[in-house]
Amino acid sequence: MTAMQDQSLISDGKFEQPLKRVVFEPGMLLGVEATTSEQDYHRRRLVRHQYWLHGYGTVTGLVVSLQAEEPENIDQHILTKLIVSPGIAIDGLGREVSSYEPYCINLQDWLEAHSDKDRIWQVANGGFDGSDNSLWLKICFRYQEQPSGLQPVMATQINAGTDPVQPSRLKDCLLLELIPEKPLFEDAAFAPWGPPAYLDPLQGGHVHGQVPAVPSAPLNPVEQTYLTAQDNAEGLLSLNAAMLHALGTDKNALQMQATEAEAARTLLARIRIQLNPDRKVVSNPQRMQINNLLRPFVTTPQQLLSLHRSVAP
Repeated sequence: MTAMQDQSLISDGKFEQPLKRVVFEPGMLLGVEATTSEQDYHRRRLVRHQYWLHGYGTVTGLVVSLQAEEPENIDQHILTKLIVSPGIAIDGLGREVSSYEPYCINLQDWLEAHSDKDRIWQVANGGFDGSDNSLWLKICFRYQEQPSGLQPVMATQINAGTDPVQPSRLKDCLLLELIPEKPLFEDAAFAPWGPPAYLDPLQGGHVHGQVPAVPSAPLNPVEQTYLTAQDNAEGLLSLNAAMLHALGTDKNALQMQATEAEAARTLLARIRIQLNPDRKVVSNPQRMQINNLLRPFVTTPQQLLSLHRSVAP
């Protein structure tokens, strides 16, 4: 990964920084920095809109599936591929990802490389589950810029080279990651509708489909009286009351709590691999299970309208 590829990841995660627009006036001298700032303003404005108002997760597609020939038996080590179908999603920093072709990960090569070197099913915080002798993996995505279109440029340093070149374009791409991790399903962070990286309006997680009757955030006496007097005190108003204090009172509440890469990483699926009795990893589809429904989803207005029509009397 180049420094240029890292640049957008770092800047997009600075939610505490105010956005700045370029002011154009007759006779003002503007250079490359001004053009870059103008693009950056519109990019980051859209990213924050998607993050705060729509959340993160899959919009449609990006199905993770296995592709392999039929094995002779459950212990046969064969070529097994993970296929990620085309789709659209928003990563953990609010960046849109669009993929119009399938992607392939050679799971057999990945397992061979990591099993021999790191013994990923035994390391702390890894994916090994001793209760059923299995290995858990998760496949995640995030937005990634890819430089392209190299063109000659003016050298900015002495002896920088006779023919310096720089990318003339940045392509919007999809970055896929395969990570060993045992899921802690009792942890709210592993729930498919878990809170964003910055925001936990329900103060510590919640059970999907349930809203607390009384928000844990402090309300003044007038607000508390108003809340308890409403008919929907256990519904939307209670959630709104919790949202008032979701960011807390810290002046640095918008700063990234994790690294930008960790915050942008968004779950697509969890993969369970049944190991041999001697804890040997076998690349065999008969030993593998994939769950795509554990991922977070972004619900569109069209989906909500369709749901409303289907349940309407």
